[in-house]
Amino acid sequence: MPLVDILVFGPHPDDAEFAMGASLLKFIREGRTATLCVLTRGGSGTYGTPEVREEEMKEACRKMGVNLEMLQFRDCQIFDNFENRLTLAEVIRKHRPRVIFAPYHTNHGFHLDGTAHPDHTATGTLVRSAARYAKFKGIAELKQKPWSAGHLIYYLLPRSLKPNLVVDVSDYMTEWEEVAGSHQSQMELRSGKVLKHLRDVRAMYGTLAGRQYAEGFFIEEPVVFNIDLFL
Repeated sequence: MPLVDILVFGPHPDDAEFAMGASLLKFIREGRTATLCVLTRGGSGTYGTPEVREEEMKEACRKMGVNLEMLQFRDCQIFDNFENRLTLAEVIRKHRPRVIFAPYHTNHGFHLDGTAHPDHTATGTLVRSAARYAKFKGIAELKQKPWSAGHLIYYLLPRSLKPNLVVDVSDYMTEWEEVAGSHQSQMELRSGKVLKHLRDVRAMYGTLAGRQYAEGFFIEEPVVFNIDLFL
C-alpha cells in the first residue's frame, strides 16, 4: 500500500523547487502527499554554506507542506554504483510512492549555467537504477519490503530536451516565488536575476501548451490514453 503519493529526488537544496516547485505546490494544494529527498547539502557550491542551505531547504519545504528527507551524499560525488543504488532503493521502499520524480538522466548539450551540473544527470541515472532495485525481491542487502512505483517522471534539469508532459502552474506562480525565495543564498545566480530566469522558463513551457506558465517534464514509458483528459 502506498505511504505517499509523490517522492521527489533532488541532488542539491533548491534543485527540485527551482525545476518543479510550482507543480509540487499544485499537487499538495490538490490534496496529494509528497516527500522531497535531497541527496546533498550543496557543500561544493559557489553560494551559501551547507548549514545555510539545509535551513533554506527546510524553510522551502515548510512553505510547500512537503516532508523532507536529507541524505549524506557529498556534493559533486553522486555516482550510479551498487552502494548508492541500495541507499536510494531503501528510501523508495520506506516511502512507497505512487510516482517518483527525478532530474533527467542525460545531458544532450553543454550549458554554461548550473542546469548541467554532473550531479543532476547522475541523480537521474541513479534513481532510475534504484527504482528497479526497490522492486527486486532477491537483493539481500535491502531490508525493507519491495515496492514498485507506478511511474518515474523526470523534471528537466538539465533543460536540454523538449518536454513531453507539462503541468499548468499559472495559478501558483506567486506562491512558488515565495518558496523559491527561501533559497536566499542562491539569489545571486544569473547576476541576481535567477527568479526572472526561472519565470521565463515557465513562460516558455507554457507557450508550448497554450498556457501562461507551465513546468516541463519527460516520461519515457508509454502512458495509457484516457479520452476524458482531452474532452
